[in-house]
Amino acid sequence: MKLLTLALVVCQFAVVAPRAICHENRLHLTEFLPDTNPGRLNVTASTAYRDVSDSGAKILHLRGDVEVRMITCGPSPEGVVVCDRGAMVMHADSVDFNEKTGEIQASGNVHVAPYPNLPSKSPK
Repeated sequence: MKLLTLALVVCQFAVVAPRAICHENRLHLTEFLPDTNPGRLNVTASTAYRDVSDSGAKILHLRGDVEVRMITCGPSPEGVVVCDRGAMVMHADSVDFNEKTGEIQASGNVHVAPYPNLPSKSPK
């Protein structure tokens, strides 16, 4: 019981990235892409930390069996914003995500594959 309590405390205080949920010793994050490319990333990793450089760039460092699912959004001909469930899914040992540019740098056993799309409508 003490080990479970310790694990819950670590999950609550060890995460430095916003919107992170600790579940089964894995972090689940949602990171939004820059305005120039509407959409978001759903990310799962063992650890995450954010580094802010002198230039103001924020780099989110994800480590340990990382999964990144890119979800893109755009207007339909009817003017409704449509988001897919994931344009691609990437697995890597580590990923660095530049929050300003939206660039992803992956390393160590990297695999990228298309993710089955089933469009869903979201409010404008």
